[in-house]
Amino acid sequence: MMFHIPAKSGGGKTTLCLVLLYLFACLFVLSFVLYAVFNSDTKKLLLFESLDKKGIYAEICVVPKQEPRSSLEYFCSELLLGPKTDRYRPLFADGTRALSVFKGIDGVLYINLNKEALLQNGTASQTLRACELLEKNMKKNAYAAGNVIIAVSGQKVYEYSD
Repeated sequence: MMFHIPAKSGGGKTTLCLVLLYLFACLFVLSFVLYAVFNSDTKKLLLFESLDKKGIYAEICVVPKQEPRSSLEYFCSELLLGPKTDRYRPLFADGTRALSVFKGIDGVLYINLNKEALLQNGTASQTLRACELLEKNMKKNAYAAGNVIIAVSGQKVYEYSD
């Protein structure tokens, strides 16, 4: 004597959908974990003045973890290159670069710029405002927590202290 048990219609499809959903969820979690562990870039904000509006505006800068320079030096050089968009003011005149950037044992961030930082052109921020924005950029991106000293060719031109 044989008994026939009727199969539910669509039962195999439901199981298949659940298995696929489970696999998709596992792949999503795995990809998220791998991204979090092996992500090689850090995003930072660059703050600039606008050419035609009042206020401070931000651009995103990607700092690669594999960069041979320190992230502080890389960030500072990217900031001194100026904004990517033509609607923001560069902090300093073209040709400005950092001669040295380091955080001292005392926790003070020292930035020594070349003499081009003192030149004024029509689009760059004024020197004092540029120094304030440089300091603000360093604090915003966690490179400086306390004092910041900015020098041009070794001569101190700006100091911020808490």
